[in-house]
Amino acid sequence: MKSRKVLITAGLTLVFGLLFVGFQWWAPSLSAERLTKEEVNQTAKDKYPGTIIKTTKTEGEEYQIEMQLETGVYQIRMDAKSGEVRSIKKETIVHAAEETTEKTPQKQLTQKEIKARISSQGDLEQIDFVQEKDNPYYKAVVNKNNEKITLILDPYTGTIIDSTMVADSIITEKEAIEIAEKHVKGTGDDTEFYQPSDQTPYYLVEVELEDDRDAVVQVDGYTKEVKTITWEDDEEDDKDGPE
Repeated sequence: MKSRKVLITAGLTLVFGLLFVGFQWWAPSLSAERLTKEEVNQTAKDKYPGTIIKTTKTEGEEYQIEMQLETGVYQIRMDAKSGEVRSIKKETIVHAAEETTEKTPQKQLTQKEIKARISSQGDLEQIDFVQEKDNPYYKAVVNKNNEKITLILDPYTGTIIDSTMVADSIITEKEAIEIAEKHVKGTGDDTEFYQPSDQTPYYLVEVELEDDRDAVVQVDGYTKEVKTITWEDDEEDDKDGPE
């Protein structure tokens, strides 16, 4: 009987001893399954080359990592035990400067403001606003020392983007007379040259016809185009007025 108790006691001691040894072996392995913050960060870097901004551990055995990648800032959810990525989501960040740009669009300069900015470039002959898809601009033609220059300007700042010399030169008085004579079939009598600041230069050629009528022909100084014809009879009618 006594020997039986000894055997039972020895058996229980052996069982408890094995349980104790097993627990001592299992406990460290249990704690080893949970990754440290440094290990999580290194795992994230191995998967997604970038810079860690912030890492926090939640109560649900999960790490949340904020990471800067080439394409933006991402929020990464990672399992605290296995290091498995549960989700990755790109953050949408709207900078204050972008909000300001959207709320207050850039103001376009008026033609009058553009004229003031290019006054030193020469006498303005023509100015137009050109809307070319998403690239609007002002196109101006100025005359400087009897040479035409085409300017392309930023519509918001007035900055000269491009400047091109126009090859055309002003025609001579003789050419203007010949054009006027041919157009109304008469003889040139008198000529005057005008170079206003708001349009292209031109000649006014007085031409006498065979039927004793007189015509004043306006000839464009660059294009040689006949712009207007004023008959002497028309002027007299205008002066007389209605009876």
